[in-house]
Amino acid sequence: MYGAAAFSNTMPNMGWVIIPLWLLLQGVPDWLIGITIGCRHIGPMLLAIHGGAVIDRLGARRIMIFLATVGAVAPLLYPVTPFIWAIIVLQLITGLVDSLGWVGAQTLVSRVMKGDATYTSRMSFCTRLGLLIGPALSGVALDHLGPWGGFGLIGIWSAGILVSVLILPPDIDRQAAEKTEDQNSRLSTRVFLPCPSDYIAAFKLLVLPTICFVMAMSLLRHLGGGIQASFYGVHLKDIGISATTIGLLISANGAFGLVGSLSAAPLQRLFRTHILLLFLVTGSIFFVAITPLLSDQVTWLVLASGARGWAMAASLVFLISMIARYTEENMQGKAMGLRVTLNQMTWFAVPIVMGFVAETFGRELSFYVIGVAAIALVTVLGLWAGFRKVFD
Repeated sequence: MYGAAAFSNTMPNMGWVIIPLWLLLQGVPDWLIGITIGCRHIGPMLLAIHGGAVIDRLGARRIMIFLATVGAVAPLLYPVTPFIWAIIVLQLITGLVDSLGWVGAQTLVSRVMKGDATYTSRMSFCTRLGLLIGPALSGVALDHLGPWGGFGLIGIWSAGILVSVLILPPDIDRQAAEKTEDQNSRLSTRVFLPCPSDYIAAFKLLVLPTICFVMAMSLLRHLGGGIQASFYGVHLKDIGISATTIGLLISANGAFGLVGSLSAAPLQRLFRTHILLLFLVTGSIFFVAITPLLSDQVTWLVLASGARGWAMAASLVFLISMIARYTEENMQGKAMGLRVTLNQMTWFAVPIVMGFVAETFGRELSFYVIGVAAIALVTVLGLWAGFRKVFD
């Protein structure tokens, strides 16, 4: 389970290095780079809840086997795709596969480990280990082996998900959730068709103030990720930093995230979880929004990326633990699907908004606009939780 989580969570970060830089080399303008990257998140935004419901019914293991197989093949089509519209189609496919694989991994961890912060911290530690290695290798592969090396590495990474999931016992889902009869469901066309009742059930979770707070924090946490996924690498490449160095900077997320993952459980014993979450989400946005201020000073860029990685890793532990704690067992897949749906709305919107802001006012200003707006929203959410006494 730790391996499946590590490989699946690393896939998008490797794309942060390879895809924007590859599009830049193709001469694609900023506004179209933003749209192309944003389109990667349309499928998960619309189908993550449905995917979580299918995982609830059929079990995470067999769904993830299929997703990992597709994920290993699809990246190899990028270097031979001649048209931008075809690249956008590939973005739609790979984005959906990556996100649903991560939904499956989170669902397994949530079910088997029951939201225990200690085990969730270890899972987060493993995902950060993947984030330390994957993006760094991506930059090296793109610099020295070209597009085939970069996209081929993403395919190999998806094969790692497949190997990890195949090692799991075939009945792992039934062991984790014996009360859920749907784990014995047979494969049929009806199972894979989106069902409105699944979406209604998932969005009904937002009626609970605790779940509403957690999901909103998850969404805002990824505003910083939307910046890093789109114009972070493009900006750094434009000021003369190599793809290898950009990959190492993103890998600093993983290096510092190792500490963040293991520090989450001790921090939870000292402070209230939702207060920690507010602090960590604010930090994760701030340390990427200040990128243009740091210019080409690699040491400061590493420290900022590392601080963001620490905040992201620790906050992930709290998010998964709180969802597991406040959600019924047979709703875990839908809850994780809802989280991914809201996250993907952010991933979809931020690159497009940044693309047009960058095209109009310049890339540097786009970092500040998104950063200030995001931190303001976190502040408003914290005040709402305090006045409503959500966690009292």
